[in-house]
Amino acid sequence: MSTEEAQLARSIEEYVMNEQNFGIDPRIFAILDDPESPKKEIEGTEKMMDVKIGVRLRSMAGSAYYGMPSRAKAVDFYDVILALGMQPAKVFIIAMALFSRLDAKHKRLEIESYAIAVFSRLIAEAMNMNDAAREKAELAGLFLQLGRVVIAMYEASRSIEIDASFVEANHRHFALKIIEKFDLPEFLAEVATEEHLLLARRGFSVSGVVTLAQCLVQRVIHEHGMLHIKSPMPETADNMEKTPGSVISDYFQLIGLGRFLRILPC
Repeated sequence: MSTEEAQLARSIEEYVMNEQNFGIDPRIFAILDDPESPKKEIEGTEKMMDVKIGVRLRSMAGSAYYGMPSRAKAVDFYDVILALGMQPAKVFIIAMALFSRLDAKHKRLEIESYAIAVFSRLIAEAMNMNDAAREKAELAGLFLQLGRVVIAMYEASRSIEIDASFVEANHRHFALKIIEKFDLPEFLAEVATEEHLLLARRGFSVSGVVTLAQCLVQRVIHEHGMLHIKSPMPETADNMEKTPGSVISDYFQLIGLGRFLRILPC
């Protein structure tokens, strides 16, 4: 690494370690990290975060993707957190806060991250992985490009352009810094820093599933400029049947990224 690159790396690391750059109230994490946190405190976290993040979490909790095809609305934010899970909710809050600081030039990173998360979960389900592995695959998929997101945030904040070779060489390092800073689960670091297609003794590991999802998502988005897929769809709008296409469509609409998804019924 050249002197100039080392200086840039130090500057980005200082940026990463400054909590003010992320706009996240650290009290939220103290509450979500404690399984004994009272209902009132969990309910109160909604007022500690950006309104848009709270709205998106409510939408996610009421989506078919999380098992609510009737679009049932959670009245209390406490129910939203329980529907998502306290630790997954923490991960989603951090991801959303980071994505909100991307400029238009790097919007694709957010689209890819959510798509990788969705397809990681779908692939894990198709492979009959247990619920814990499916959740890990989804969250690891969402955070896979975390280091690239941090570098893009720094670019936007300084109005500069960083060479792609620097991003490729250093994004895993910055992903680790974020994971350490917010005391996130260790499996996120394992997946974010893995450079190979990792197999388990009897099939794919969680990391391997995420790698598969990343490859297919990036190929599709590279070819079409958006997530462009073909899938069976329910025959009528009020059909309670769920298909992969309908679940993905519901999810992307509710998180506000529906315009970046196109589904061709088949």
